[in-house]
Amino acid sequence: MKKFIWLAFAVLAALWTGLVALTLQLTDWVLATIATAQVPGAALDTSQWVAPAWAAGWVDPAWLQSLQAGLVWAAQGLNQILPVAGSLGTLISVLGWIVWGFIIACLLVVALILNWLAGKRQQAAEAPGRQVV
Repeated sequence: MKKFIWLAFAVLAALWTGLVALTLQLTDWVLATIATAQVPGAALDTSQWVAPAWAAGWVDPAWLQSLQAGLVWAAQGLNQILPVAGSLGTLISVLGWIVWGFIIACLLVVALILNWLAGKRQQAAEAPGRQVV
């Protein structure tokens, strides 16, 4: 029984480690891709978009133009923030491995408790004449 407990622990620990490693590598790749991306901001030609005809009765055209300018401003601001995403990979990796460590520690505690219980059960099975009161 104890061999099964430790084999299960080893398999779960290996699967968990592989999952964390793959996830963090994928996260680094995504963040590097985001860091090199650019959202069209200042180069965006706002004159190409025309408000739908049905909106003319509901929304003031000046408000639509200010909304459009606000969205262009947000895109320009996003272009300033996107390169920072590349540096987040280190922080996310550290946090990911800390979470990995906590989960591995929990798995180890569970395995140790199960190992102890299996030892108690084995002792009880070996001494059938002895009763514990």
